[in-house]
Amino acid sequence: MQTTAKNALRNLKQGGFTLIELMIVVAIIGVLASIAVPQYQNYTARAQASEGLSVTAGMRADIAEQYSLNGSMPATGAIEELGGTSADPAGRYVQDASYAFDNSTGTITVTYQADTAIANSSDSNNTLLITTDDPSTGWTCSGLDSRLLPAGCRGEATTGGGDNNDS
Repeated sequence: MQTTAKNALRNLKQGGFTLIELMIVVAIIGVLASIAVPQYQNYTARAQASEGLSVTAGMRADIAEQYSLNGSMPATGAIEELGGTSADPAGRYVQDASYAFDNSTGTITVTYQADTAIANSSDSNNTLLITTDDPSTGWTCSGLDSRLLPAGCRGEATTGGGDNNDS
């Protein structure tokens, strides 16, 4: 009986990975990383771009209120005079947001800071334009590359006070 136990111990092979197995694992990790990193950068840019809608929610509400009271879009500078949340809309990624009125269309221009993923994207500028001629029908977003637009900007229009689609 002792002889069989010794033979069983001698037949054990030393375990481990071969060099080729390790190289295959490294190659697989490299392929996965080459797919994941750009997707993460797009996700980060979209998340930062969505701050533009959040920061301008108060401004859009003020514009909608003025439109419902007066029956027309407020003039350039009228929203900043109201004070409150619209006085200095800035955030962690948003540098500035301003309102301008031109030819029956109100436009909120959101400028992002230079150190954001939006500014570092090769095919996008640094501004988001949120426009409307009637806040009760919604807002339309443009300016950024379509893949970087926040989810609230991807539908037909963005509602006056929130970040949801009208559709």
